[in-house]
Amino acid sequence: MKKIFLLLLSIFFIFNTIFATIDDKHIFYLDNPTNKNIKITLDSKVYNLKPKTYEVLNLKMGEHIAELSDGTKIYFKIFANSKGGIINPTGATYTINYIRYQSKRICVDWKEPEDIILPTFNDFIMDKNYIDWEYDIFEEVTYKSMPKKLHPDEDIHIFAKIYSPSEVKEPDYTKGKAIEVYSFKKSDIDMENPKAKLPKIDSDYNIPNNDDKAFQNYIKQIIALDKAYMNTNDAKKQNKILQEYDKISKIIWSDYSKSNIVQGSYDNVDLKALNLKSLDRGVIITKIENK
Repeated sequence: MKKIFLLLLSIFFIFNTIFATIDDKHIFYLDNPTNKNIKITLDSKVYNLKPKTYEVLNLKMGEHIAELSDGTKIYFKIFANSKGGIINPTGATYTINYIRYQSKRICVDWKEPEDIILPTFNDFIMDKNYIDWEYDIFEEVTYKSMPKKLHPDEDIHIFAKIYSPSEVKEPDYTKGKAIEVYSFKKSDIDMENPKAKLPKIDSDYNIPNNDDKAFQNYIKQIIALDKAYMNTNDAKKQNKILQEYDKISKIIWSDYSKSNIVQGSYDNVDLKALNLKSLDRGVIITKIENK
């Protein structure tokens, strides 16, 4: 009996180790949508991407270094809750499009959308936590796949899909492919001189003008949490900070909904207007060194 117990205990620890390793990795797409070969070094590993190809990277939580072909070094940090994203060394523009879903249990008369400018992004790292999309580049959106991404009780949903410039083509709605809400064209890329778009690291917080002392105290607490979150590499501490941030965000949403910094819903409060550096993000750039 003792041997059986020890065997089961060993199996438990093996499985725990395997799943911990899997959970600690985050999927990032290293993409080259241009007509030229590109070279980038990531954590001392060299990637040579041919035109219109990409690599799928499994990156661990923590610090990483990317080095561009011109010698520029970009230091970035992945948080424990990261959903992954896209590494964009060419400065290409990516487009978010939307796909409507309804289950067979209901019938909805969808209103035809009016003209709208779709959101586009050309950051060096596009953060899936911050931008928020469900379908990755080159991931096909089908009626069969959509329910698998939802809770079984959810009957209506608008999915967000991010497109690499090299995958945009005439829509094909055969074989069960879902219909996109808006039509859009391929983004322009500088094919001759592709160049990464790097952010400004030392931008200020957008602290709102409000004489309410309690409100200002909540803002100070959030900024302190933001700095603490940015500086810790401990997954448990990160989770604890996020819980505290969520609690304060809900208070601001409930008590100060008329302030111009609050968006979203009670269950998903959006305080991006504060220009936070790390909270709400799965990955951040911490330093840039130009050669």
